[in-house]
Amino acid sequence: MRGYGIIWSCIAAAASGASLHAHGPMLLADDSRMPVVKVAWTKADGSPVSLEARLPYASPEERVPLGENLEVFAGLGGARLEKGAGHSEGAIVRVGLYKADPDRLFFTDIANESSITIDLTNVAFNQTAWPEFDTLIQRLQYKADDVQACGLTVDQTEMYNIASGDDTMGGTILPSQVRFACLDGSNPEEARAKLSLAEDGTLSLHVVIPYAMLRHKGDPWSLVVPGTFFEPFHFDFEYEVLPQAIAEAEGVAPPERLPAAQP
Repeated sequence: MRGYGIIWSCIAAAASGASLHAHGPMLLADDSRMPVVKVAWTKADGSPVSLEARLPYASPEERVPLGENLEVFAGLGGARLEKGAGHSEGAIVRVGLYKADPDRLFFTDIANESSITIDLTNVAFNQTAWPEFDTLIQRLQYKADDVQACGLTVDQTEMYNIASGDDTMGGTILPSQVRFACLDGSNPEEARAKLSLAEDGTLSLHVVIPYAMLRHKGDPWSLVVPGTFFEPFHFDFEYEVLPQAIAEAEGVAPPERLPAAQP
């Protein structure tokens, strides 16, 4: 097993003053089971695109080509860790996409009013871990030149679509940078997402996000057709997991249970 869980737990515990072993074994990623990433969308001519890869845990710098104009990584850590807003005994799971060519559309020839489907499956830990839906976020990163060309300040190069209705990650993100409660499917014009736990202990993330939600919240033109607004050069989805005993003790809702995936 890799040391991602150790790194996360030590940093978070040091920040919070919590004991690393207060509730049992440390939460560690099981890298004997590699995450599987799948990305799909529909092109303007109606043809479907579906790209899939089985990947070792990696950093953004270790991302690999997925196909079309996409590079991908799956790993632990992310915005919540960087901002010191995570649970001292949890871990952050994430999947990230980058443009291979920053001058091309993120999703090649994507149809107007289309959505992108992203799945991250086969994520495993050294013990049963529960995902917490309200910690799910999408972080989008934009080029400074694009942001400033639309009259926004340089601190607007990051934006967040989040599941929670009020999570500012300890006040580290501004109201102008976030769309609250936009990942639960309650609004048909926004995204829908699901976190689940399989019988074999693996975790899954399923997200369907309208392409228009890649547009920066502060973009004054309110255009949504592909190619008419500035896109991020990178975005990732991340969520926090806790050991089951801690999750139960803190009132985290049990995850949806799924059958074990077929090999």
